[in-house]
This record gives sequence, structure tokens and C-alpha cells, in this order.
Amino acid sequence: MGEAPANDGLAEPGKVLTVRYDGDDAEEVFLLATREEGAEGELEIYSPESPLGRALLGAKEGETRQYELPNGKSQKVTLIKAVPYTG
Repeated sequence: MGEAPANDGLAEPGKVLTVRYDGDDAEEVFLLATREEGAEGELEIYSPESPLGRALLGAKEGETRQYELPNGKSQKVTLIKAVPYTG
């Protein structure tokens, strides 16, 4: 995957993101990456080109973004944590 991204709290490819969806107390953890550079194992992978990935790109920890769901409704999501994937 090349060089690891900086540990700067920004959502970008190669980072493990922890998010919370508006209206849901549970947190979700996933790797923001393409399938080709993705992780082996248990970690869910979301593409930076997906609606969620595009909405979160460049977000800072604590920032809330919004994206459109397939049904046309919008969903708010808050970035809780963004750390480099260490594989």
C-alpha cells in the first residue's frame, strides 16, 4: 500500500475510521481503502469513492458530514477517530 498516511486525525485512504451515525449509539469501524489495497481479515472496507467514503474524505475527528443513501434520504455521520492502518 506504499507509505502509511500521517496520524493527523483526518479521514483519508489508508486509515481506520471510527464513525457514529446520527440516531445510532453504536460505533462502526472500517478501513477507508480500495479493495486492491484493502486488509485481509475482519475489518470492513469502504472505498473512498463510495457515498460514505466521499462524504468523510478530509473530515477531522469530531466533524459531522452528510451523505445520500440509496433510497434518496440523507444520513449524518460523525468521525470519531481516524488512525493509520497498520495491518
